[in-house]
Amino acid sequence: MRVFLFFTHFGLIYFLTMFVPLPSPAPVWVALHDWNEEWETRYARWISTSVDIDLLQPINLAVDCADLCYVVRAVFSRNSGLPFLASDANGVKIGHAMDTWNREPSAADWRKDRRFHAFLRELVRHVTTRSFPHDTYPVGLNHRTVQPGLVVYENLIASHASFIGRVDPSQIIPVVFFEASVPPSVRFKRSTTLDVYIYTPEVPRHHSGVVRWNWPVEKNGRWQLIPDEQMPLYSGEIYDPSFAFRTQLAKALNRVAKSAAHTTDIHHDEIIPELVHFFQQEIQFRARVVQQAEALLRQKGSGFRSESFDYTYNTDSRDNRLFNLMQQIWAGLYDYDIPRDRFFAALERIPIVLSSHWPPANLFYVFIAVDQRWISSDAYVSTEKRWGMRWDAVQQDWIFNGRLTSGEVAEWYRSAKDKGDVFDAAMRALYPEND
Repeated sequence: MRVFLFFTHFGLIYFLTMFVPLPSPAPVWVALHDWNEEWETRYARWISTSVDIDLLQPINLAVDCADLCYVVRAVFSRNSGLPFLASDANGVKIGHAMDTWNREPSAADWRKDRRFHAFLRELVRHVTTRSFPHDTYPVGLNHRTVQPGLVVYENLIASHASFIGRVDPSQIIPVVFFEASVPPSVRFKRSTTLDVYIYTPEVPRHHSGVVRWNWPVEKNGRWQLIPDEQMPLYSGEIYDPSFAFRTQLAKALNRVAKSAAHTTDIHHDEIIPELVHFFQQEIQFRARVVQQAEALLRQKGSGFRSESFDYTYNTDSRDNRLFNLMQQIWAGLYDYDIPRDRFFAALERIPIVLSSHWPPANLFYVFIAVDQRWISSDAYVSTEKRWGMRWDAVQQDWIFNGRLTSGEVAEWYRSAKDKGDVFDAAMRALYPEND
C-alpha cells in the first residue's frame, strides 16, 4: 500500500509539472528601432556627453581595448532599443536577440540589468581585435566620419584598438581617444596620442583600419550585418598607397577636426595665434599669482610661513596644467606642420610682466623656462626661482637657470628643438661643469 501511494504521489507530481509553464525565451533586449545616420549622430553625441573613464565602474566590468569598443556600442544599443551583433575572431556572432540568459532578471536601468550584465561578460570573452574586420567597415577621413565613436584598430603587430571619445575643435588637440589595455581594467583612459598604424598596402586591409560599425538587420528571422559596400560613407582611401598618414593617424584626425572648425584647410596664420593665446592666458594668470606672493613676502619677511598663504600662492596644480599645455602645444606644432621659428617669433612679440621690479620679458623667454621646467611652484621661493629666470640690471639681459644669457638660451633652444633633440642634453654639452 505504501509503495502504491509513493508511486501515485510521484506520478501526480510528474503529471502536474507537465502543465507548469517554463520560462519563455527572452532576448537580452528587444530591438525596437533600426540603425541609420540619425542614430549614429545620437551615438556620437551620447559618447561626447555621457561616456567617461568610469562608465563601467557601477557594474565592475573589466575590459581590454577591443572589449571597450564593443561594450560601449552595446550599452548604447541596449539603452536605445537598437540591434547589436558582435563577432569572434572567426566571425561567429552573438547579439541582442539571444535567449541564453533568459533566466536572469532584467531591469530598466542597464546598470541593474543582470541579464545584460551576463551578456556583457560573455561579450568580453567573445571579441578580440580580430573581430573588427567582421563587424566594421573602413571610411574616409572627413568631418562626417571624424566623430566620437569612430574606431581605430590594428590586429597584426600591436593588436590594439581605441575609439574617438571627444572632438572639440576649440582645443589645440581637438581629438581625444578612449582606450583600455592589458591587463583588463574597470576604468579606461583618455589619450591624445594614438599607437595604431594603417599597414602598408601589401598587408591585407582587414588587419588595420579606421572604421565605423556595420548595421545589423533582420532577414528571414535571422540577424545579419549590412555588407561594407552598402554602408554610408564606405571608403577604402586609407588603404591607398597615396595615403600619407599611415603612421600618423592622430595627426590626420586632428587636422580634419581643425579644418572642419575653420571651414577650410589648415592655415598657419589661424593656428599660431591660437597656440600663443592658450599659453599667454596661462602665463598671465600665473604672473598675477606670483606678483601677489612677491608683494606679501616683502611685507612679511623671509621667515614668514602660513598655511593659507601656501594654499593660495603655491602653483603646483596650475603648473602641472601648464606642463600638460606645453605637451599639447608641441603636439599642435607637429600635427599642423607649423614652422617653429614662426611660432617662436609670435611669442617674442608679446611682452609679459613677471615682476614689478623687472622690465617686461617676452613670452618666448618664458616659454623656454616653462618648457625646460626651470620654474618653481613653491610659494616661498624668490621670483627668480618661480620663473627660472631673472633680469640682470648690470648686463641688461635676462639670465636663465642661474647663469645662462638670453642669447645663449635662445640660440641653443632653437637649434635643439629644430633638430628634435632634448634641449637639456644640448645645454649639458655646452656647460659640462654643471653636471
